[in-house]
Amino acid sequence: MLSEELSRELDEQEPDFEALQAAVASVRQLTSRLRKTRAPRQLLRDVKSDVAALVDRLASYDYQGPYQQRRLIMHEADLTANAARDTNDPAEFFPYSPVIGPLNGVAPPIRFDFDGEQMHAAHVFDAPYNGPPTAVHGGVIALVFDELLGTLGALRDIGGFTGTLNIRYQSLTPIGKTIRMRAWIDRREGRKCFIKGTMQHDDRICAEAEGIFIRPKISMLEHAMKTQADD
Repeated sequence: MLSEELSRELDEQEPDFEALQAAVASVRQLTSRLRKTRAPRQLLRDVKSDVAALVDRLASYDYQGPYQQRRLIMHEADLTANAARDTNDPAEFFPYSPVIGPLNGVAPPIRFDFDGEQMHAAHVFDAPYNGPPTAVHGGVIALVFDELLGTLGALRDIGGFTGTLNIRYQSLTPIGKTIRMRAWIDRREGRKCFIKGTMQHDDRICAEAEGIFIRPKISMLEHAMKTQADD
């Protein structure tokens, strides 16, 4: 086990949460503006130069991994199966998630709400997530479903790795409109957990999903690290 002193030292290596969250939010705004821009060439060249300068300033502070969604710096406790969870807030549990993470610039981020049994969300997708005309990209929908279902399993303490994810696209998922989402546990069979979910706009179902999540015999992170080492 990590000593309290070492745990404190690792925590101190983490970036300031509020400062990083604000910086990441600004990057999302930049991404959105660039996706929709009609700006003149010189302004875009200025943006390129300004962003390149910021990238250079940040470069020496990169953490080289390994990476996970829970936090930046990995702790020994993260490798423990059935480790105690300190929050039921999905965004606090996975702050680096590419879907819900406030500290991940590629995340929309969608606000998931866990009621103790099911997962709920309501989100308006912006232009960077466009696929077909007027609609959200199908791959983005799959990514969101994977996280919606998987996070529910994690917060119900019965989650695991995605084994299969089946999606039925019933209608276009509109950009710029409120999309409501829900996920629930359908059943369990041994180490397999079957989780279902829906996305809808108003009363119209846009997509449905069913995932099979397989819980490893050891912690998910320990399993992933062992697999990586074996490669």
